[in-house]
Amino acid sequence: MPYIPFPPSWPVYTPAQKLADWLESYAQSLELNVWTSSVVLKASQDASTNHWSVTVKRVDGSERILHPHHLVFAVGLGGGVPNMPVYPGMDGFEGRILHSSQYSKATDHVGKKVIVIGACNSGHDISADFYHHGIDVTMVQRGPTYVMTRKNSAPVLFGALYSEGAPPTDIADRIMASFPNKLVKLMSKRLTKHLAEADSELLDGLRRRGFKLTMGEDGTGFFLLVWEKGGGFYIGVHYFRFTQLTDIKAKIDVGASQLIADGKIKLKSDSLIERFTKTSIKFQNGSELSADLVVFATGFGDQTESVRKILDDELKGKCKRIWGLDEELEMCGLWRDLGIPHLWSMMGNLALGRYYSKHLALQIKAIEEKVFGSRYGPGV
Repeated sequence: MPYIPFPPSWPVYTPAQKLADWLESYAQSLELNVWTSSVVLKASQDASTNHWSVTVKRVDGSERILHPHHLVFAVGLGGGVPNMPVYPGMDGFEGRILHSSQYSKATDHVGKKVIVIGACNSGHDISADFYHHGIDVTMVQRGPTYVMTRKNSAPVLFGALYSEGAPPTDIADRIMASFPNKLVKLMSKRLTKHLAEADSELLDGLRRRGFKLTMGEDGTGFFLLVWEKGGGFYIGVHYFRFTQLTDIKAKIDVGASQLIADGKIKLKSDSLIERFTKTSIKFQNGSELSADLVVFATGFGDQTESVRKILDDELKGKCKRIWGLDEELEMCGLWRDLGIPHLWSMMGNLALGRYYSKHLALQIKAIEEKVFGSRYGPGV
């Protein structure tokens, strides 16, 4: 999204439909040829020209072979491929098993006894949805989770750049992108400690319930968990319900972390899963939970493999790692050399899309104009 700035009149937290409308208007304004409901089946490269042959299956079942000079993957963290653990006995389970990507809404499962496996963002959100619709839900936590509340973290981490009265978005983006990750890592240790103190009441309540908490790798909290794993955290959002539109005092905090701390979302964190039975999950310590529905909120797979599976055999082994930090604490494989000429990857949230889309586009332009020059990389 490098060529039309985000509207300066927009609020800090943009409604989903507002953003969807803007993306459509962006494509229309720049006359972009967008194909939805289409699947890329395979991609091969002409070694003499580095140009691509990309086979695409359209929604009507027809196939087209495109011949672009450059190929950019923007398949999202995990490549959209669900990470679905396999346990003994799953085939014999008489209830229903879903991945979070298959989950739609709690009202589809009224009257069921539900287990949600996973204790990060999707696990919290889905568990809260079940609770608010009166459904018996237990969260199974397999490993520690980093928790921070948006209420306390957003002003500290982003308030100076992304808030009402902050600099224009393009200026804020440049400032944010200008910080070397080594400096951000050092800053994160101090900020993580500060945020834990601000959230201490909630975190103490979670600990009393047996919820396993972590301060992140090397005490950096959110920072390395995002850049290395793309998960392992929960950003708590405090929602409020009102008995009357004018009754501010009637608000009730129903954030998912608070629901766990209050025992409203039940928690199982004292043992790992051993196997499924016909009607339950058995744990390694001998305990057992019955269930009609099990939802695996276990994230997504390896985005690098999502790219490699589309490439022909000759190219698969050349594709570098995508996501994670290299020895200089720079992102691997994104917006830069991917090990294969004319192959690129974009990934991350909207902010990263704004930062780096022009950076990537300028590299493509320089290559096409034959003025690219040499590339810097670790060890070069």
